[in-house]
Amino acid sequence: NAQLKSWRILRKLRCCPHRAGRLAKAIHTLQLRETASH
Repeated sequence: NAQLKSWRILRKLRCCPHRAGRLAKAIHTLQLRETASH
């Protein structure tokens, strides 16, 4: 569910690739942390 939300955010930011890239990195690290904690 959280992944769907993040993809929606990325879609909104498609107009600004630089910001979207930074956001994607942040989401990726968050997801890595989530999987590591489980």
